[in-house]
Amino acid sequence: MLSESNLDAGGGAGSRKIAAWAEADYVTRGHEETVRGARADGNGTWAASLSLWTPLAAHRAATCLVVGETPSWREQLYALTIPPTMIFGEKTLPHPDFDRLPGNGVKVSVVANAGHSMAWENPSGVAAAIAQALA
Repeated sequence: MLSESNLDAGGGAGSRKIAAWAEADYVTRGHEETVRGARADGNGTWAASLSLWTPLAAHRAATCLVVGETPSWREQLYALTIPPTMIFGEKTLPHPDFDRLPGNGVKVSVVANAGHSMAWENPSGVAAAIAQALA
């Protein structure tokens, strides 16, 4: 069960922005700049969450999302022998994988009134989507 996970190399806008920093620079000043920027943009929940990460972990996670893996996470998902589910936030749609995944054996579910940060925006909706996927 995944929620709007990266399936291919390239990362999202936030990951690309963090990974663009040299690791040492991100650790010494980029992390704090990123947290401050999120607060300034009105994204206090993301700023609070990111402020709890170690700068090194944030940079390495973002870099991993940009670089990807071999085989890709998509290939790994499609190769699962259990029925996988990808959960999307309604505000994120349309999303290219929403239509693509079912043709590859992946169930999709939508959390109403939520975007990428669905666990913060609609936690009961995420719980319902998880329960539906497990049913």
